[in-house]
Amino acid sequence: MSEQTSNTAVDSMEEDEISLLDLAIALGEEKKTLFTIPAITTTLAIVVSLLMTPIFTAKTVMMPPQQQQSGAASALASLGALAGLAGGAAGIKSPDEMYIAFMQSESLQKAVIQKLNLQERYEKKTIFETREHLKGVVKIASDKKAGLITIEADDKDPEFAAKLANAHVEELRNLMGRLAVTDAQQRRVFYEQAITKTQNELAEAEANFRAAKEKSGMQVTAVIAETSVRAGAEMRAQIAAKEVQLAAMGSFATSQNPDVQRLGGELAALRSQLKKLEQGSGAEEKSSPLQQLAVKSYRDIKAREAMMGVLVAQYESARVDEAKEGPLIQQVDVALPPERKSKPKRAIIVLVAAFAGLFLGVLVAFVRRAMRKASENPETSGQMAKLKAVWRLKSS
Repeated sequence: MSEQTSNTAVDSMEEDEISLLDLAIALGEEKKTLFTIPAITTTLAIVVSLLMTPIFTAKTVMMPPQQQQSGAASALASLGALAGLAGGAAGIKSPDEMYIAFMQSESLQKAVIQKLNLQERYEKKTIFETREHLKGVVKIASDKKAGLITIEADDKDPEFAAKLANAHVEELRNLMGRLAVTDAQQRRVFYEQAITKTQNELAEAEANFRAAKEKSGMQVTAVIAETSVRAGAEMRAQIAAKEVQLAAMGSFATSQNPDVQRLGGELAALRSQLKKLEQGSGAEEKSSPLQQLAVKSYRDIKAREAMMGVLVAQYESARVDEAKEGPLIQQVDVALPPERKSKPKRAIIVLVAAFAGLFLGVLVAFVRRAMRKASENPETSGQMAKLKAVWRLKSS
């Protein structure tokens, strides 16, 4: 039994030696092919790499604004019910991803294309094709640990590559000027819109009051002085101020929020008092329709004036908070024209082509030798002849 095992091992070693010898013989017989193909691929790689246009990569690093919720909360402490707004800042888990999405947005890319005239430079027919090309030459990535965003721009002109990278930061600043991203910005935009709306309503109420007063004469003043209209107007102003606070809280808090429920209770109480006050006064029912219109306009004026006071105070507070947050976009490293090219990597191209040519040469050498051996073997020569006939190969 042991003799059979030893004989099997010896036969296996002999077969391995024969296969290695066959491999060496096969490569030796096809050494011309083995060296010609790698030489051709290497030469072509050298020529192509030399003909390729050098590409330069400019790099800029920026730091997006950091959310400072604790500072906003302390700044809002004096606003009562609105203090909870500090906890409702944008709710972005990863701010760097948001700013990367901004720089890859259609509006920002179009602004960069128009600013640098990229459609003509890249020789594209449409803005869409230009944007697709721009995505290939500009790479934006974030460093999660450092909290920085890197922008790399490729171009054959090093100075233009630097301009392209810096243009993304500049257009991002312009975009941030139009958008409300941080907590203070959101509150500022909300109060700006509310102030504009209240100003228009106040102007309309004043115009209506003047028109009604001119038509009814001095009796309007008497009606206001002798009834509870003034007190009702002041109460309406308080209700309007509470409604403004409730609307602001609605952007971040639900109806189950304790501040929202407390504010809703105060509003209900004020409205109940106002209803009782107006029902207890019968002077308005005895007045003429023009006087009633003047009284209504007077109430609207007082309510809008009170709303303006609340809105302006909270708008100024939001502007102060926004100023404390500092600049939105801070450029750590400004992109400068690179001194060395980044592409093509000629050494890597040549090495890859040489190894690929060597692999292809070995493969072709084995195929040629196998076909030659098959032609010389009487058992397979007929099949080789048939194969050549089918594929119309001319025998050498």
